[in-house]
Amino acid sequence: MRRSLRLPTVRVLGLALATTGLSVLAGCGSTRPEIHAMHSSVTADEVSRFLVRFEELAEKEDFELIRDLIHERAVFRFNDGDFVGRPAIQAAFEKTWRGDPSVKKARFFLSDIVVLTTDRRTASATYTYNWQGSQGGREFSIRGRGTRVLLQEGGQWRIVHEHLSRFPLPR
Repeated sequence: MRRSLRLPTVRVLGLALATTGLSVLAGCGSTRPEIHAMHSSVTADEVSRFLVRFEELAEKEDFELIRDLIHERAVFRFNDGDFVGRPAIQAAFEKTWRGDPSVKKARFFLSDIVVLTTDRRTASATYTYNWQGSQGGREFSIRGRGTRVLLQEGGQWRIVHEHLSRFPLPR
């Protein structure tokens, strides 16, 4: 099943970070579509579009489509381990894509994107990841949390860090 593109609601976290050149943001948790950073044309909307576009390309299960969007020395941290550098990250993605043939993945998408910071060359965001599909005729839905740190090199965003984990079990 093909996923339809829908840009998630972007929330901006109110922060004052003098060391990164960010201005103070009004309204923590605001749904304003952009973050106002001093000396920066980077917006929360731009960061959110990159995150969604990365997932669209990854959904095609061809690492060559996302290779240049991942920094060569990136660190990806998943429930099953840490993967450092593009070759290790590629192996992790390809293992996931091969996966269990009985699982029919219908949809993987991000929601609840919160852009935490931006400056001229970096951005960070948190989000909820959603994976819906079926296995053995039974539907499933898995949700978890993610964080990405981005670096802009040569006018292109690259992921330098990603951390995904499932939500904690209720107590």
